[in-house]
Amino acid sequence: MKKEKISFEYETFEGLNELTTNNQLLVTRANEISKTAYAPYSKFHVGAAVELEDGQIFASSNQENASYPVGTCAERGLLAYVNANYPHIKVKKLAVSTININFPLPPCGMCRQYILEIEKKQNDNIQLFLSGNEGQIIKLDSAKDLLPLHFTEDFLG
Repeated sequence: MKKEKISFEYETFEGLNELTTNNQLLVTRANEISKTAYAPYSKFHVGAAVELEDGQIFASSNQENASYPVGTCAERGLLAYVNANYPHIKVKKLAVSTININFPLPPCGMCRQYILEIEKKQNDNIQLFLSGNEGQIIKLDSAKDLLPLHFTEDFLG
């Protein structure tokens, strides 16, 4: 038996004021749009905002459904929209936030895999900014850091 170790580096910021103006805007937009979430069941409001390589910013929130599998996470809904409408413009940054907690909110497992697929499609990493309603913000250089043993097409045979 051989033990292996997976590790990654990330940056932490104590608040919005430590971010660049553009990154402050992105994180704020994600937090603000989380207020529009349709979350009558979980009461957990998530917002996501992306910055494309041409500077455009788009945002979305989670949308639940009484038939739970029908709901859509903020990140996946937003990335699907951007991928369909701007397929040739790379996603450079993605912020995920919530009004429900005061510490960084990571994407769920499905969203991590989805972000990785977008990175693969565009052959470029997406910077991730994770935040809560206030307080610390985490910056990662790629979704690979959140899901190092991710599933790829190589497993499909």
